[in-house]
Amino acid sequence: MMMEFLVDMVTTVPDGTADAEVDAIRIREAARSRELAAHGHLLRLWRPPLEAGEWRTWGLFHATDATELESVLSSMPLRVWRHDTVTPLTAHPSDPGSGDVMSNQTSVDEAGMLDAVLTRWKAAVDTHQPESVAALFTTDAIFQGLHPYTVGQAGVAEYYAAQPAGMTAVYTLRESRALSEGLVLGYLTVDFGFRDRATLTVYLSVIIRQDADDWRIVHYQVSRLN
Repeated sequence: MMMEFLVDMVTTVPDGTADAEVDAIRIREAARSRELAAHGHLLRLWRPPLEAGEWRTWGLFHATDATELESVLSSMPLRVWRHDTVTPLTAHPSDPGSGDVMSNQTSVDEAGMLDAVLTRWKAAVDTHQPESVAALFTTDAIFQGLHPYTVGQAGVAEYYAAQPAGMTAVYTLRESRALSEGLVLGYLTVDFGFRDRATLTVYLSVIIRQDADDWRIVHYQVSRLN
């Protein structure tokens, strides 16, 4: 049985920490938060009223018990600077509940699942790691870039290995749909940046599938529209 926990997260950055280090860990924190949302552990985040210089967040988390919650919280990069106060929550007898609320949460979860996979895809593309990109695809993935299609991870790795060093990807998720249990469709635009040429904007459709250990891309199709 899953339980809900309200976590008051107060972060104190050590004196003398470089701004670049703070920015880097906040980027990793955001990516990890999206992953936890995709897996159903992080439900909501709020920013309470803050005092001057205070860095604080309230989070609503899902976990089977306090032990699993601690594992979830300790996996977040900012935990090295953060103190968490946990309050277990129980249902109120007058809680109205709402089917609309659940429907909205499902939509958020779909986008979170896609965003978690795409964040890792972008990181691997930006650092020119074709094998890491390929690992985000299923072994039977249909891949259609701007060349003839391939099936499987080897074709994905070969495609990205042929891309120029310095290429970056900036994506915007436009739509998401749950096709069935463990299968989510996403439609997005991607701006591929290059060092020696103009930015290339494409339209991308992806389907991610939940396998035994993670969500991976099972279908990837790029198109260019005038």
